[in-house]
Amino acid sequence: MDTPSLIFLGALTAIAGYFVFRFVKFGGIKAAMFGARIERTVGEAAGSGGKKIIKSIVRVHVLDGGPDKAVGLEFVAKSFVSYQLLTLALSESEVRKLIRFLENAVVEAGDHGT
Repeated sequence: MDTPSLIFLGALTAIAGYFVFRFVKFGGIKAAMFGARIERTVGEAAGSGGKKIIKSIVRVHVLDGGPDKAVGLEFVAKSFVSYQLLTLALSESEVRKLIRFLENAVVEAGDHGT
């Protein structure tokens, strides 16, 4: 094998090893994406509206990541031919901010409905 092939193979092996290490360390693919173990799933909410061929779900997880990674939000969009997963780990203070934003949005949405 020539040098560029060895370098490419080494880099590919290092990247694959890194992902396998994270999967093992955190206990699964989703936990590795959060960067913390998932202690438990609190619940989920399904998206409404839009096209019925795409199902959207938000799951809320309690993470074992300390105050910097306290809560994980998992956004899933799936249809017949696709599956998308996005994870977001939030600190305790960011979760409190998000709660305030959501509560304000619900109040404003209620004001528009009356």
